[in-house]
Amino acid sequence: MMRHKTIMVITGLAIGFSMFGCKNKMQTENNLLKKENEELRLQYKEATTALLAADEDLRRTQGNLRFEQQHSQELQTALDTRPETISIFENIGGVDVTLRDKDLAITVSSDLLFNSGSATLKNTAKSTLQKVATALNSTYPNQSILIMGYTDTDKIKKSNFKSNWHLAFDRAWSVRDFLVSKGVNRDRIAIESWGPLKPLATKAASRRVDIVVVDD
Repeated sequence: MMRHKTIMVITGLAIGFSMFGCKNKMQTENNLLKKENEELRLQYKEATTALLAADEDLRRTQGNLRFEQQHSQELQTALDTRPETISIFENIGGVDVTLRDKDLAITVSSDLLFNSGSATLKNTAKSTLQKVATALNSTYPNQSILIMGYTDTDKIKKSNFKSNWHLAFDRAWSVRDFLVSKGVNRDRIAIESWGPLKPLATKAASRRVDIVVVDD
């Protein structure tokens, strides 16, 4: 009888420990599930935040694109409805005319104006600049003018100039002096040297002087 009771006690303890073990296992699994759930919630939150940010970036990009398209259309409209006076410059040989926002840029190739490494105007270039000066005086007599000199990216080798910056400045200055000699008011002319900073598709195209009529 005593042995039977002992077996029952042991059996009861075994069952108790088994149930306790199961309970601990379930608790552990439950904790793991909770942790996994929290991680999933965090990942979902982060994904949602990233998606909202991406949507905001997309809306911003679309807005910028619409602005650029509108700006491009405005420039095209300005070109299509530009005053006939602009054609005065277009009819001058060796000159390209473009609109930069509302400023009028008259571009002349440095190869047309100067010999290589020189800032002295060619005699053949003076007739071109004479026509530019006449058009400026007749059509834009009071507006500010910005003369910008550019070079290609090759370093100065055979020249008296220390750098492309010096060469570009002196070339712009020579154009300025000639325009002044033809009646353009020196007080409304400013000069900038960009040297090799803004090269174009070719070296020849990069060597240029811009005469910009500023929309004051």
